[in-house]
Amino acid sequence: MRIANLLRSLAIIMLLIALSGTALAFWTAQRAAFFNERINLAHKSYEMHLQLSSNTYQLFKQYGDAMLIGDRDQGMGEAELIRLIRQNIQDARILIGREIDLVGDHEFAELELLSRIEIKIEDLIARFELVRADTAVEQFGRNWTGLSVMLDDDIDRDFHSMIQAALAGELAEVEQTRAAASEHLRLANRSAFVLVLLAFGATAFAMWIYRRDIAWPIDRLMRGVNALADGRFEERMAFEGRNEIAEIGGVMDSMAAMVEARTKSLTTQNTELEEAVQARTAELESLLEKSRLAEDARRQMLADVSHELRTPLTIIQGESDVALRGADKTPEEYREALRRTRETAKHTNLLVNDLLFISRQESGQTRLKLERTDLTQLLRDTIAVFDPDIPILSDLDAGELSLDVARIRQCIAAMIQNARRYGGPEISVRLIRTTTGVRISVEDNGPGLPDDEKEKAFDRYFRGSNASDRYQDGAGLGLPVVRSIARAHGGDAVLQDREGGGLVSIMELPVSPPLRLVAQT
Repeated sequence: MRIANLLRSLAIIMLLIALSGTALAFWTAQRAAFFNERINLAHKSYEMHLQLSSNTYQLFKQYGDAMLIGDRDQGMGEAELIRLIRQNIQDARILIGREIDLVGDHEFAELELLSRIEIKIEDLIARFELVRADTAVEQFGRNWTGLSVMLDDDIDRDFHSMIQAALAGELAEVEQTRAAASEHLRLANRSAFVLVLLAFGATAFAMWIYRRDIAWPIDRLMRGVNALADGRFEERMAFEGRNEIAEIGGVMDSMAAMVEARTKSLTTQNTELEEAVQARTAELESLLEKSRLAEDARRQMLADVSHELRTPLTIIQGESDVALRGADKTPEEYREALRRTRETAKHTNLLVNDLLFISRQESGQTRLKLERTDLTQLLRDTIAVFDPDIPILSDLDAGELSLDVARIRQCIAAMIQNARRYGGPEISVRLIRTTTGVRISVEDNGPGLPDDEKEKAFDRYFRGSNASDRYQDGAGLGLPVVRSIARAHGGDAVLQDREGGGLVSIMELPVSPPLRLVAQT
């Protein structure tokens, strides 16, 4: 239940209890006033009947005295008493009328009894007046007999019984009123006790509801708010119910979950950003290192190119000087000088072409002349030029691929030439199918290369420890050209150790070269 509705209900309950108490108090006061008024009227009526009885008996005594000793005041005393008696009857009638207005029609019996008393008194007065009027001594004896009968029967029996009945009625009415007042007091006390119990019960229930639905939830809410203020976003209030505090707690839980998620997201993003910055820093450092190495390589390349080109250029210049100095030479001597010059220029041209191809491959501008070629036959033809006795191990009967025939032949020749120069006497060639294409490997049983030199062997002008001390020939471009041609075809070239000793040169070629790297001429 919502707190507003709960408080409204409790307020209504307390208001009803308060109104009930007020109504009970008002009703009790009204009934007490009613009982007091009724008892007061009964007492006044009782007193009025007593006065009426006293005045009546006093009147009868006056009549008796007047008959016995004579009427000394000429009936003035009797007249005054008659006036008083009639006034008493009138006052008693007024009191009975007030009782009728107060309690209802059952008081008409008293009014009827008063009427009979009045009739009886007026009858007695009339009779006494008749007796008193005949006061002659000679008639007293005769009148005394009638007077005695009247005194015995009409006054002592009838009038007295009616007066006693009226007085008893008033006393009974007083007792009934007191009994009713006592019963009402007991009922009021019981009602007040019930209202007190209800008030205590409602107060206890209100306090329990307050602690259960307001005090404890607010304390729980404050702990949750303090947890949020302290940054403990994982704590939840988990309110039950649908009141206002539960709704606030639900909103706070949702906000805490949102803040927690955002905090985790920000933490994750911060971590990712730091990792990205670190990676970027490492990448930049790597690029700087590569740039430095490239600059060193460029300088080394310029030095190596200068060195490599100086030798053939020196030969060309020397042959030209020999041909031009001295006496005329024979045609055969000129022809021999031109032939050596031509071979040197051809070697220089091949060196420049290899350098140009490597540079184009590294910049992604390689241009290949692709054609469908049987790789197995191309491998056999190329090996036959070097040594027909080199064994070829292949699981392919025929394998047509889109290749640049001249470049692949150059790769095969470079791998075999590298094995013959720096490897052992036993050389073999393997051609096998892979999951992505084919693999050409040239194996030798030579000294091999250390692991830290296997990747450097593909750097331009690098000469491994197995070659630099024993061989002076070679420009150091064989394996770099092989890798550049293989990568231009979408493959790669690596060096691996041979089982049992030696080195394996491997060139991987895909079935279809990637179009983004290869342009057909």
